[in-house]
Amino acid sequence: ELIIVDNGSTDGSFEKIRGYIERREGVKKKIIRLKHNLGFTGGINIGFKARDKDSKYVAIVNNDCIMFNESLRVYIDVLESFSELGALQGVILRLHESGIDSSGLYLTDIMMPVPFYEHVLDLYRDRVVICSAVEGTCPIFRINALSKAFASEKIFDESFYGFGEDIFTSIQLWRAGYKIAFISRPVAKHKRGATWRSSEALYYSARNFLAMTKMFSGVRKQFIRTLTFLRGSYNNPKAINLLFKAYIDSDKLMKKLLDKYERQKLPEEMPLIKISPMKEFSTILLRRTLVSYVNQIISKNINRFTIARI
Repeated sequence: ELIIVDNGSTDGSFEKIRGYIERREGVKKKIIRLKHNLGFTGGINIGFKARDKDSKYVAIVNNDCIMFNESLRVYIDVLESFSELGALQGVILRLHESGIDSSGLYLTDIMMPVPFYEHVLDLYRDRVVICSAVEGTCPIFRINALSKAFASEKIFDESFYGFGEDIFTSIQLWRAGYKIAFISRPVAKHKRGATWRSSEALYYSARNFLAMTKMFSGVRKQFIRTLTFLRGSYNNPKAINLLFKAYIDSDKLMKKLLDKYERQKLPEEMPLIKISPMKEFSTILLRRTLVSYVNQIISKNINRFTIARI
């Protein structure tokens, strides 16, 4: 079943897509048009609620993502083989560029997710590997797992609007007793940032991750995470203003989340990379220092995290 949600577009794309979809035969399809943009989370949840109620899995494909043939089949084969998995993703390549856009995410204790890149498509190719979280570009979810993770029908909490909602859902799946994994095989290509304005991306990313840091981490970790957002914006007054607003609003978001989910701890079973004070300092200065550090740790433990080869 194919469900397309038009999230309040005004550029004529709805008519073009509807015409294309209506000409397609042999596919069960639904197309939904929203009057207003409900954000990434709202649009996804609308599509989720419109699904056939006998569905067992739901996959997300962003509008700036192209999925490869056979990727869905591989996803489903893995989920059918491992009932403990609540969500899964593959390696997402960059569209029109070389390199990896995203892969399985590993969460650090400053609530900064890091994708695993190192040798993922050569030395460690074609494995199913446990990770902390899936990224929202092109994952697949087990619907029963989502039902256990959330009290209402949804994939993402709509309080997030966009950015970080995939991390939060992954945490809830771990808390519900499920695991998260990625397949070290390319499944799609993605043009990152094609549908977000830079100001929106900065604001929602900062607000949402700061809220989660306040929710799950200690005061020092919160301070470090705040500095990581300021790192690239110190000479940009507009960005500084957005980050100040994001910091204030992160308290409001945290309180809203606590009202719904109460105080939580990160699940002990979920992979969590702890960052030493020295590494925290280097992370403030240069993000790729943290990325390299986390990838080295995962490489050393790749066999422990691997649950199958495909």
